[in-house]
Amino acid sequence: MLHHWPEPGVDCHAAASRRWWQAYTAPELRIVITHDRIVAFECSRRGRLGGAAQCLQHAAHMVDDHSDAHAASPSAPLWETLRLVLSTYAGQRWHVVVVLSNQFVRWLALPWQDQIRSRADQQAYFAHGLQQAFGSQTQPSQLRSQCPGYGKPFLINAIAEDLLTQLHREFDAAGLPIGQLLPAWQLSANQSLAWMRKQGREAAGWIVCRESTSLTLACLQHGAWQQIRTFPVDRHSPDSDWRHTLRQVLLREQALHPERAQLPVYLAQTALAGLRPEDFSPFKVIVLPTTEPAGQPMWSLA
Repeated sequence: MLHHWPEPGVDCHAAASRRWWQAYTAPELRIVITHDRIVAFECSRRGRLGGAAQCLQHAAHMVDDHSDAHAASPSAPLWETLRLVLSTYAGQRWHVVVVLSNQFVRWLALPWQDQIRSRADQQAYFAHGLQQAFGSQTQPSQLRSQCPGYGKPFLINAIAEDLLTQLHREFDAAGLPIGQLLPAWQLSANQSLAWMRKQGREAAGWIVCRESTSLTLACLQHGAWQQIRTFPVDRHSPDSDWRHTLRQVLLREQALHPERAQLPVYLAQTALAGLRPEDFSPFKVIVLPTTEPAGQPMWSLA
């Protein structure tokens, strides 16, 4: 379960869509896929000039599956539930945004290498880094990368090719081609970066994405991604356990990298679940505001 309230136009951008024209002229259908549920959000149209969209309604569909909550691939019951959800919207005109749980994605920050001279060298470097980091969990994957500039670390993510193929097959069969496909952590990053720009702050901090079974956090310093990791959280433990996990990770990083000790921690309001920023002392937590549909209570994906 993802603790994030959708903010169309903030946490994902229409210009990045494979179907950018549809992104501006059709309402958004956002499908959030986690190991135990699929949530469909219906959002209003952005407008021709990229005006703000608003979530109008949502529906959560539980997945009848009791397998490993940390499995790297979707289960058969999950695919069955997805088909049921898509049948509701089949053939309608939507701009489709798919959000994948971080458990289905591999993230890695790799240092810059001057020896890389070609695209092939770059892909080989990324694949080797993933193999070193994840070992037997590595599968044939589609790699995407971001690098803010020469000499800066690469931020890469890998999604298994068979997972992507199956996703496109299911959505195409329903007449709902995917416009954007994003890992859950990317939503948190886009939301945090938008807040930094709006406040005129330096691009620096710990970007946290909370799910019921994991925490994914990345360190942004001097405008470059220094590291990113995902940590498991026991979904059957008290809700505050994720706070303990986060504090322990940050305290360890503080000891290893004292220069990162003062970096703020960015958390969505929906991720706090009744906790206060003071509960994370000595770290400074910046709570990112979220927008909820008028007339409906705040409902985090939890």
